[in-house]
Amino acid sequence: MEEKAPSVSLDRIKDYRTLRKHLMNFKEYSSQPVTFRNLNLKFYNEFMDYLFYKAEKPDGTIGLLTNSAGKVIRLLKGFVNYQMAKEIIPTIDMRSFKVVEEETDAVYLNETELAAIYALDLSDDKELEEIRDVFIVGCFTGLRYSDLSTLSPEHVDLVNGNINIKQRKVHKAVVIPMIDYVPDILQKYNYDLPKIPSYKFNERIKELGQRTQLKQKIEVVRKKGKNRIKEVFEKWEMISSHTCRRSFCTNMYLSGFPAEELMRISGHKSPAAFMRYIKVDNQQAAKRLKELRAKLAT
Repeated sequence: MEEKAPSVSLDRIKDYRTLRKHLMNFKEYSSQPVTFRNLNLKFYNEFMDYLFYKAEKPDGTIGLLTNSAGKVIRLLKGFVNYQMAKEIIPTIDMRSFKVVEEETDAVYLNETELAAIYALDLSDDKELEEIRDVFIVGCFTGLRYSDLSTLSPEHVDLVNGNINIKQRKVHKAVVIPMIDYVPDILQKYNYDLPKIPSYKFNERIKELGQRTQLKQKIEVVRKKGKNRIKEVFEKWEMISSHTCRRSFCTNMYLSGFPAEELMRISGHKSPAAFMRYIKVDNQQAAKRLKELRAKLAT
């Protein structure tokens, strides 16, 4: 894993070190060697049971949730594929190593909540001020954090007021209008946003929600192996880098902007993928239909 480290980000290095920790702990727990030769269906099933019911999380609690366990397997497959591509190891069939995942109850922030966060006086905490500014740009552009973290002057078209960028995850070129707070924030940093590690970003943006009293109770049901676990969080606890993209898509959709055109800006390839980002409850859906009908009647 150290061999691969120079070519990947600090966050990815952290991920691979976590993978190594889980593999080493599993080796100790199971009293069996962990080698490329042993990567078979039996290993997968036993390793997944370990991740779900025995693995220790950073906070000391035991057992990973479905998406966390799935991420470990995704990293393992990626590492093995890299070794095979370099012809360091022979071909290993990992098709049976399923990357388990479930749709999460991720939150979005409405425009009133975002305005409150933008209005915070953070002059006493420069790091949090920078994180707030990057977060707001994300919420009004729909950029993934991987793109926000590389946004620079070369991506900014001041003549037309747009951001022109090729998305790193899907390699798709998009044109995003600079709206609302975005022009002022980008100008503040000379169109070169602060570079903040994603772990630090995700850690501290929750403070923004705390300071603006986002205390709405949200019930979340998650899977851990065969068990379903119900938990209740305050809204600020659920804010993450993913909140940016969900907030942009949901707020623009609720404002009446056509989904087909919004997908061109967000870079979503299919309506199904796009709609997974839209967090609209029954009341909002009913309200939106009434508003659209009222517009048609005038």
